[in-house]
Amino acid sequence: MSLQFNPNIAASPIYVGGKSTEEVRSQYGLEEIIKIGSNENPLPPSPLAVEAMQRAAAQLNRYPPMGDDDLREALAGSIGRGLSPDHFFSGNGGCDVLWMIANSFLTAADECIICRPTFPIYDATAKRIGAKVVYVDLDPTDFRYDIEAILAAVTERTRLVYLCSPNNPTGNHLTAQQLEALISHLPPHVLVVSDEVYHHFVTADDIADSLAYVQEGKNLVVVHSFSKVFGLAGLRLGYGIAPVEISRYIARMRQPFHLSRVTIEGGIAALQDRDHIEKTVELVISGRKWLYEQIKALGIQAWPSQANFVLFQPAMPAPVMAEALLKRGVIVRPLGGFYLPDHIRVTVGLPGENEQFISALRQVLEAGTTA
Repeated sequence: MSLQFNPNIAASPIYVGGKSTEEVRSQYGLEEIIKIGSNENPLPPSPLAVEAMQRAAAQLNRYPPMGDDDLREALAGSIGRGLSPDHFFSGNGGCDVLWMIANSFLTAADECIICRPTFPIYDATAKRIGAKVVYVDLDPTDFRYDIEAILAAVTERTRLVYLCSPNNPTGNHLTAQQLEALISHLPPHVLVVSDEVYHHFVTADDIADSLAYVQEGKNLVVVHSFSKVFGLAGLRLGYGIAPVEISRYIARMRQPFHLSRVTIEGGIAALQDRDHIEKTVELVISGRKWLYEQIKALGIQAWPSQANFVLFQPAMPAPVMAEALLKRGVIVRPLGGFYLPDHIRVTVGLPGENEQFISALRQVLEAGTTA
């Protein structure tokens, strides 16, 4: 008998169109390259986090703690809101947290609801389990959530409803009114997964307060990450916040020694560096406003964003434009793997990087499809 392979295990769509600086440098013979396609923090990590990780590295001959008690205590202290350490569970990055949630609640007999375009890991994780994915797509003009349609799609088999706010890759957010309408009408067998890894960058005053529902014990889990505002994408550290019963249940999915000592100490120290957080937020908010205005000024359709990126739709095919930008040393993200084959996402970089991107974009537009 030959090996049987699960047909649902496929390469993650999130990697479609993504290239590293090393690949671009080798392919085009370029020296200067800016990478503004993966929604990374353009600033280096907090010096406090780096120092803490360097100290922890001296103990790498020893196993890390079996659990994550110190990290969860630090998270509860940092976020406050009456949350205890038991409201938190951690994972090896936000994607791992999403995997833990899906594997805790989905089976091949279940359904989940996903609102495209959004983060494709929800889709990939559910399909690998064998669950049925039900799509309730966002409004194609402004990417607004359709709460009535989500509720209408719920069945006895529905276990998870995935929300992303601010949404990746569109940058729109879920309002307080929308979340209240959803939570108050969902049946008790459905859990809302609210992915909010970009929440630090929100300036909208009508953003949904998901943590209030966690405090009330509602069926909701919030996903956060250290990859964005903390600048620790390479460390791989994420966490979830949920009512205690739900949080403890999901935490059973973690592997032994699921976080390294370096990761734990780096995360705790990063939470303490408020100056680094504020500097990043200020940089992103001012940079995304400038990018949005500059892209619009070039006659390209773009959408306002509450995250650390801007979505736009060029007149020429998105893969063609992305390739032309690559030749000029600018890495952006064409969105074929994010359900938007005609669009591109650009991450807010340092001011000089933002200017270099706009300059390259202008050159591509002037050169046309022969770029």
